[in-house]
Amino acid sequence: MHSDAPEVARQRPGAHHDVVVVGAGPSGSAAAAWCARAGHSVLVIDSAEFPRDKACGDGLTPRAVSELQRLGLSDWLDGRIRHHGLRLAGFGASVEVPWPGPSFPAVSSAIPRTELDDRIRKVAEESGAAMLLGCKCVAAVQDSASRVTEVVLADGRRVGCRTLIVADGARSPLGRVLGRTWHQDTVYGVAARGYLASPRADEPWISSDLELRATTGEVLPGYGWIFPLGNGEVNIGVGALATAKRPADIALRPLIKHYTDLKRESWGFSGPPRAIASALLPMGGA
Repeated sequence: MHSDAPEVARQRPGAHHDVVVVGAGPSGSAAAAWCARAGHSVLVIDSAEFPRDKACGDGLTPRAVSELQRLGLSDWLDGRIRHHGLRLAGFGASVEVPWPGPSFPAVSSAIPRTELDDRIRKVAEESGAAMLLGCKCVAAVQDSASRVTEVVLADGRRVGCRTLIVADGARSPLGRVLGRTWHQDTVYGVAARGYLASPRADEPWISSDLELRATTGEVLPGYGWIFPLGNGEVNIGVGALATAKRPADIALRPLIKHYTDLKRESWGFSGPPRAIASALLPMGGA
């Protein structure tokens, strides 16, 4: 399925581009699409082949829905689940909070990252950006004014650029090479997600449990979530906060299985979550 925007001639990777984007995830691909539409020659580099998975809750906020519409993906979104808002629960209470609008759409959605990321990447390609996938960017060459003039690939090739956009994820290997530091002494998160079939997979609310408890009954500094995907499954996950002084000494797989068991009857789950994946979530100025 194509985006609503007209497709233009696609570029081939060359020795020099106006803009080089390292990272073909949603941010990198969206930036590449807009740069290409503005008439710049753009190259997107990513170490992965697409489609590829990412540990994520798969939720798209109203602001994210708005950005996807601006990219020309309104028709594609129309075939996806729509959520009216957030259901919050914990400590004996529950409340449904609709998305407020009107600055953004009054709906959100949820789309697995294997589908979402590749669709946005294709929008960049359809907009004219060249793609170099399965190729890692390992270094950047700077001039005397500290401006990046080239990026260096793992196979030794070099690609010149006037502008470099670093969008290679939370850990950002290239960002670290360029001096980016992760403020690990403030706060970061750990999270795990999986997928389960549920008769409530079309429910128009995303659910967040603010009373996340360990198998011992201890209340953890985090929350559990269930995001209906509209495809017969839900994304279920748990996340917790940590700092360097208070490490997240949490076994995520047992925790997500425990959370699943707590929700099994009310959501009609059978069996354990599939495709469990976990991730570290830098925050606090990362």
